[in-house]
Amino acid sequence: MIRSLLTLRAAAGKAQALEDFYAEQGVLERAREFDGCREAVLLRSVDDAGSTHLVTADWDSAADYQRWIDDPWRSVVSQQLVALLDIGPDEPVVGRLYEFV
Repeated sequence: MIRSLLTLRAAAGKAQALEDFYAEQGVLERAREFDGCREAVLLRSVDDAGSTHLVTADWDSAADYQRWIDDPWRSVVSQQLVALLDIGPDEPVVGRLYEFV
């Protein structure tokens, strides 16, 4: 099993909109239904006024996570999400993978 960690920095004044987007789009629910995903959660930081969020998900394998990254639905949603983030328009919204030791 592996864990993906995705850090999201909300654009100024967009933290609640980011959380609403995840809920309205059903991002976590869809990920949980994706083959190979065991769990997915969205966390809000408590030490920077909630502008940083962390998405964690547990996957059976790195290949399962890559299939999620390559999913056309996720690609469209990620493009919409960029408008809510403090990143450049061409910066990918992809997490890093970690293995349990």
